[in-house]
Amino acid sequence: MRPWLHHVEVRVPDLQAALAFHQDVLQLTLVGQQDGTAYLACGHDPSIDLCLSSGGTGLGHVAYAVPDVETLAAYAERLSQNDVPYIHVDDAEPGIAAAVRFSLPSGHGVEFVVPTPISAASYSYAHPAVRCFPESRSSLLLDLDHVTLRHADVQAVASFLRDVLGFHLPDVRLTGDGRWRGAWLHLTDQHHDLAVLLGNDGETLDHIAFRVAGIEAMKTFADMLAAHGGKIEVGPGRHSIGGNLFMYFWTPDGNRYELSAEMALVANRAAPTTFWGDSPDLFSPWGIRPPESFRKGS
Repeated sequence: MRPWLHHVEVRVPDLQAALAFHQDVLQLTLVGQQDGTAYLACGHDPSIDLCLSSGGTGLGHVAYAVPDVETLAAYAERLSQNDVPYIHVDDAEPGIAAAVRFSLPSGHGVEFVVPTPISAASYSYAHPAVRCFPESRSSLLLDLDHVTLRHADVQAVASFLRDVLGFHLPDVRLTGDGRWRGAWLHLTDQHHDLAVLLGNDGETLDHIAFRVAGIEAMKTFADMLAAHGGKIEVGPGRHSIGGNLFMYFWTPDGNRYELSAEMALVANRAAPTTFWGDSPDLFSPWGIRPPESFRKGS
């Protein structure tokens, strides 16, 4: 059984203000809070989706779930064989029985985690008609969809993910001088659950993306965001690479989020990597161009 994207931790400068936005506007459910970190869920499956940690902006860590401790031990052994330091942690976060923590060569934090077994009466996947927590709200956000990192050396990060951790790499976008501008990778059958874009020094995160039902949900969310004084950065549109519908916005905390739907599936993990040039059409076949603000991350 392949690992799947479980949750992501982002850093925020003011935890209480961030909680207000994530609960009131994004309609996420607060599952727990301890040691300067709040744990939130979309509420349609029994796992946390987002951790908010006090201090700065950008990525804290990204976590992939594995089915059992044997698989977790296999990933730990893979890290050892490649001389990657890691630590083993038990009961580190709500709903997590065990975890292996390490850093990519870029410094980005990564975890492989074993979720706590769920009740046999519960769905093990996101279900729009189910609220898995008594206090769950009716969020338009169905689940965590993907995470996009930023780093000055995209090729080094993507090569590590592919060669050491077993990610498949379907698409790479090049700069005009042949460097890697972006890389899209996955452990699931989804076209990408993790991506890396060319970033500036100090940037760790381009965006995190939540899955929604479709473009109607994006429209509804855009109206709700506007009612709270927020603005859409770009979208709705459709990406060329990955084929997903998109809509981007910045949170008041200083991190970029995306709503995503209709991501392409890539079941053939033996498919070769496609290398693309630097055409502006690669952002969207609809003719949408990224705004100037897309040059920065957090």
